[in-house]
Amino acid sequence: MKNATRITLFYLTLPFILFCLGWLRLSIAIPVIAISLWAVWQLVKHNPDTQFQKPDSRFPYSLYLITGIWVFLSGVGGYAFQNWDHHWRNAVLRDLISYDWSVIYSSPAKGAIQMLVYYVGYWLPAAGMGKLFGWQVANFVLFLWTWLGVFLVVVHLNLGLKTSAVKAALLLILFSGLDALGTLLIPGEYPTLLPAIQHLEIWSGDLQYSSFTTQLFWVFNQAVPAWLCIVLVLGSENSQPGTRSLNPKVFIWSLCFFFAPLAALGLIPYLLMDWLKQTDFKSPFKHLHPGLLLASGIVVLISFLYFSSNTAAREVGVRAPALQNFLIFFLLEGGILWLLLAPFKWHDPRWALTGLLLAVMPFIQIGSGRDFVMRASIAPLFHLMIMTGESIFHKAVPRSLLYPIYLLLFIGSLTPLYEINRSIQRTYEYYSLDDSQRAQPAAGGITHLAQPGAPETEHPNMLVADEIQTLKFMDDKLSRNFIANVRQSLYYRYISSR
Repeated sequence: MKNATRITLFYLTLPFILFCLGWLRLSIAIPVIAISLWAVWQLVKHNPDTQFQKPDSRFPYSLYLITGIWVFLSGVGGYAFQNWDHHWRNAVLRDLISYDWSVIYSSPAKGAIQMLVYYVGYWLPAAGMGKLFGWQVANFVLFLWTWLGVFLVVVHLNLGLKTSAVKAALLLILFSGLDALGTLLIPGEYPTLLPAIQHLEIWSGDLQYSSFTTQLFWVFNQAVPAWLCIVLVLGSENSQPGTRSLNPKVFIWSLCFFFAPLAALGLIPYLLMDWLKQTDFKSPFKHLHPGLLLASGIVVLISFLYFSSNTAAREVGVRAPALQNFLIFFLLEGGILWLLLAPFKWHDPRWALTGLLLAVMPFIQIGSGRDFVMRASIAPLFHLMIMTGESIFHKAVPRSLLYPIYLLLFIGSLTPLYEINRSIQRTYEYYSLDDSQRAQPAAGGITHLAQPGAPETEHPNMLVADEIQTLKFMDDKLSRNFIANVRQSLYYRYISSR
């Protein structure tokens, strides 16, 4: 497969274009789309074609199979068991199909104007097809769209790590913190190691650095585009001299902010580190491309105005966990592995920055929950995975350290394997039932969704987590992350399509 970088850029840009057409006034949308396409053209023109390196005769067919099975088991599309978060994600997709863009639930002459304000970009290609051909087609397109995104991530990992595609895919799928060990050290009613289908990620309460499998199985709409933006930022090191420095990276980061703003915040320190490494401070703006920076600023500004119209996103604070809990969490969720990499990575600025971010993020809170810890950590966890891959695939470490690293990776792999095993078991159970035994989501709109219990016991005798038929009637605390009164927001007053 040729042109992986170009395909990835268009993959990330298409949803933003659709967003502009649906959520912005036409007089604003047309020039914004033109500037964005021009920026993509500049990046395509100055970047070499990325092609597969074919390490064996089974490539890339085995990669299609591995990534396809992974996405299938994630529940995306509704063909396998869906975890609790899919209640909300299915509702977003359904409302994007059922309502005009932008999605406005109520627009009285006076009072609150209720609008869907969320990271909707990832669903827009599937929702657009759903408007034409219905719910089933939308889910099938969403599955294919996710499969393509994950496939592209592994392609870039394969090239960056200079290893086989299968090894790169398995590293992404199985990389995780030592949640199983945390479950043993801090025992509680849930999770436990048996049965091997439990959600080990929550062993430390509301502190969580999610494995990449957990991210795909629970928050695919943020995870997949964030992974793609990270690998593109890393790959832009190979761009031609005319586009080096922050030019391509800032535009890619702006697209990351559109899809997953919390993940984009976690990526900022790496951009600043690259800027410090590459900049000649005698002429710091020598290689900056004004046009690309302008395009990046526009994408960020529009995204920020839209997201900030939801007041739930404005809650920022500091929340200090207990010192003992923090130390155990940090060490088990990447700290031990990070320390083992020190003898041969200490000179790499990525190593120091990654450790610093993983140590600081548990103290930061944005919004009412702990989403910042779980989503902003995507970038440092991805860098930790890449540094680990560089070390083990290229035999850059002595055996005295290589075997402990393998042991940590094995223990960590239990977390994604539990997620996968739960999906396999629940999916098998569902397809083993007669039609009369299979449950269906409740008809009609609900106003409140009970907080999740053990994922393996959620919505029994069903595959899909689809209790919320529309977000319009939801009035519980979590719904504030999706619905906002936008009447007084700058977005609605000045740039909304309304």
